[in-house]
Amino acid sequence: MYKVIKDFTDKNSASADPTGQKHIYWSGDNYPFKNYVGSKTKARVEELVNGGFIEAVEETNEEVEVDGNSED
Repeated sequence: MYKVIKDFTDKNSASADPTGQKHIYWSGDNYPFKNYVGSKTKARVEELVNGGFIEAVEETNEEVEVDGNSED
């Protein structure tokens, strides 16, 4: 999993919403927002990591609390 560490607009038109606006990533967002062809290629991920836009983070399987109670 990747976290956004620097705000950026996705340059790929496949990230666009129905109005044609390309997706904006804000610091703290997960990458990718949408899985489209090219979003997770080695070259694209390296470009974003090396550019200081995203970083790899470990996925956690923490239990989600609902109404203050842990799901056991």
